[in-house]
Amino acid sequence: MVMARLGRQIDHFEQVIIESIRADFSSDKKYRYTLQLEFRPDLMNPDRSETTTVVLKNPSSADERRADSTIRKVETFVYNRFPNTRFLNIYNIFAFRATDAIELHHLMKENDKAIGVGADNDKFLKELLKNTDQLIAAWGGPSGIDKNIYGERINEVKSLMSQGHSGQVYQVCGAKPTKEPLHGLMWGYKYELKEYKI
Repeated sequence: MVMARLGRQIDHFEQVIIESIRADFSSDKKYRYTLQLEFRPDLMNPDRSETTTVVLKNPSSADERRADSTIRKVETFVYNRFPNTRFLNIYNIFAFRATDAIELHHLMKENDKAIGVGADNDKFLKELLKNTDQLIAAWGGPSGIDKNIYGERINEVKSLMSQGHSGQVYQVCGAKPTKEPLHGLMWGYKYELKEYKI
């Protein structure tokens, strides 16, 4: 299995403490299971203490030093819209790293869904949920991934979420309704936060 194409990297949001960032990768770096970081306290919210976990589709190029467009958007949004959040966890329903989800689709069609999910992905989600105050569902539509495979995986993740998290679950909503929770890359900073029912 070859490494998929990864997009360009950009700087993390300026309120992220770069030294705090932790990324859990597979040994070959083809899978990223988590990205965890801490925000700087600010004058308006010096007592930030909560943890927010955002559940996206699949990871791309972001790591401990540099972000990508989706991660930068999510960091900025969470910092501004969740003033009590100090820690941000990024998780993906598929752990295979690819900027274009169609590459993930081909990988799973040629093999099976498990190779896209990643061997340790569910284990990492269970651990994150133990210390999460609020969740944001943000995996978006299938983007070329087989709809049956995609729907099956979403149901698996929702089951894990309902078993491991009793707090609030949100989604970000734009002007038009979407079948699945709006993907983090598409969030507008003034978009509405609504409850997401698992």
